[in-house]
Amino acid sequence: MTEKETPSLESLFIIPREVPKTILRNLLELIYDVQVTGSQYIPKEGGALIISNHTDYLDIPVQGTYTDRKIVYLGKYELFHPQEDILRYLNHKNSPFRFPPLSLTKPLIEITLASLGEIYKANLLSWGGTPIIRNAANESDMDKKQAMEYYAKLEDYMVSLMLAGEVLSIYPEGTRSETGEMAPFKAMAAKLAIRAQVPIIPSGISGATNMSKPMAFLTGEAFKAKIRYNIGKPILPSEFPGGPEKKAAKELTEMCEQRVRQLMSAPESN
Repeated sequence: MTEKETPSLESLFIIPREVPKTILRNLLELIYDVQVTGSQYIPKEGGALIISNHTDYLDIPVQGTYTDRKIVYLGKYELFHPQEDILRYLNHKNSPFRFPPLSLTKPLIEITLASLGEIYKANLLSWGGTPIIRNAANESDMDKKQAMEYYAKLEDYMVSLMLAGEVLSIYPEGTRSETGEMAPFKAMAAKLAIRAQVPIIPSGISGATNMSKPMAFLTGEAFKAKIRYNIGKPILPSEFPGGPEKKAAKELTEMCEQRVRQLMSAPESN
């Protein structure tokens, strides 16, 4: 008889994904007028890459809570480690916690923050989050060569996720639009789909721009916002352009950009 492995502390506090998903969806519907079309185009199983324009922080909860499949998102490292900013403050040379009597409480605060941080991170990972260093050469101790190696490994990891049957979400613009206008797509999403040979699911969102900002709530604009998220027919691997990878990725990126633009402006369903 083998001894059972003792579960980690954070694993004991994992909240099932359906709980935050249901809460977020109800909250969204309480505040906004959300309409989603085309959910049937997301495959019930198997790997896929879902792409969309990126207009606001709302894009992710709208996409994630109105689809049945778990979607894997790439999030900046800091999102998964919020306790680190507080710990830096506690240990700063001018922090009052470096001197008595507050210094007596610092060890307990550090242990508590570390534990809560691990629980928080474990839940984000369970719900589909994946931490990344967005500007590796600028925001870490990596030099340019190490940063290039990091991004190469990250691409391999994203491909492996889709090959393992996960649905990965990428916003090919690379950043949020402050105006709602879609910026040109970067080729990475197309390159990953070509490598993994999985369908690309184009989608477009409109009406969410700036609707998560405090001003939208102060003016009441958020409560009148009509957010429309349209999911389109998948682009299958059999439809991917042929030829050298760089050329094929460029052509596929143009195809994706065109599909997303169409979905952004698709008419409302009755």
